[in-house]
Amino acid sequence: MSELSELIKINKNIEKQNEEIIRLLKKIAGEKEDDNQFSFEYVTLDSPYDDVDFSDDEDLPQVLDDSLDVGEVFFMEEDAFKLSIKNNELTINNLTGDAECIDYSLAEIIANESINNNQGLEDSTVILTETTNGKLPQTIKKCIDCGAKKAYLPWKQSMELLSAPPQLQEMIQIDLYRTSDHLIEKLFDND
Repeated sequence: MSELSELIKINKNIEKQNEEIIRLLKKIAGEKEDDNQFSFEYVTLDSPYDDVDFSDDEDLPQVLDDSLDVGEVFFMEEDAFKLSIKNNELTINNLTGDAECIDYSLAEIIANESINNNQGLEDSTVILTETTNGKLPQTIKKCIDCGAKKAYLPWKQSMELLSAPPQLQEMIQIDLYRTSDHLIEKLFDND
């Protein structure tokens, strides 16, 4: 079971527990199950995913739907980027726009580890960093529109996945990492 599936399952369990708590509170208050004298109002929080249409309506190039050579990494900030290290020369290309790269340090670490292991990343894999914090729905939408099949994102952003629509798991595989070492272990563990 993926970590996203586990988060969704935990969220559903919390909802069931809340319903049971409300039922017990009504019982303590002397209300019958179908008595409407005393009612709780459910507060529906707006989900950041409500404003994001995950249908394929973007005309973005499928730049992440590609294989990566040894020393290459796709990563996402405001735009999609590709970092390459060839002959000890680092190159960063913006694949979808003209925004400047904010932080490529994690991508550089991964590219160097790719070279050390002489192993490329899985096709259509993109790395998300903490620069996408607070913008996860839009970032994942852009990843999908650009052809990514798998995204790694920081564990700190896992709470942003709680209100994600279930069909998101069918569109892109999401995996979480705690630290750069944890991510490297996930990417290059050959067990």
